[in-house]
Amino acid sequence: MRRSFLLCLVMATLAFNTQAEELHHTKLGVHTGPYFEPKLIMTLGDTISHGESTLSGDTGYGIGYDLGYSFTENFALELDGTYSKSDVKETDSIGDTQTDRASFYTYGVNAALSYPLHKHFIILGKLGYGYEHEDLGKLGIKGSDHGANWTAGVEYSFNPHVEVSFEYEGSEIKSARGDSLQLGLIYKF
Repeated sequence: MRRSFLLCLVMATLAFNTQAEELHHTKLGVHTGPYFEPKLIMTLGDTISHGESTLSGDTGYGIGYDLGYSFTENFALELDGTYSKSDVKETDSIGDTQTDRASFYTYGVNAALSYPLHKHFIILGKLGYGYEHEDLGKLGIKGSDHGANWTAGVEYSFNPHVEVSFEYEGSEIKSARGDSLQLGLIYKF
């Protein structure tokens, strides 16, 4: 009888641990409420026409953030912003070139859709609208533009309140900044 009691106790403990582990993992991908995500940004650069000149942006680096609210485990709205710097080369119509350091500021609003794939992995997509301001320093070019943007990425949940994300962001805004890769750390409140 003692063995039977111990066996039942062990089985109950294993069942409770399995249930607790499953509950913990299901909570990883489920969150409603506010979150904040600081990011490191790598811009990929692009070549665009500017009047009779061509602007070619190099790879650049910066910082950014997403401030969002998850309404369900699959839908959130976000405000975002980034600041990045990169070298931009201007080539005029006769082939003369000049390079200077450029600053890019972006702001936007996104609808974010996510889907938990596994205990820890979540795929996501974002669709939004953004505004970009650029200051190309000594090249004497300043300007702003706006347009649609989109993001595809993946998140990894460490626990119900902390995730790391990797995202690729594209935009219809044509600038020497180009698309970007973003690495973020999500804090869910």
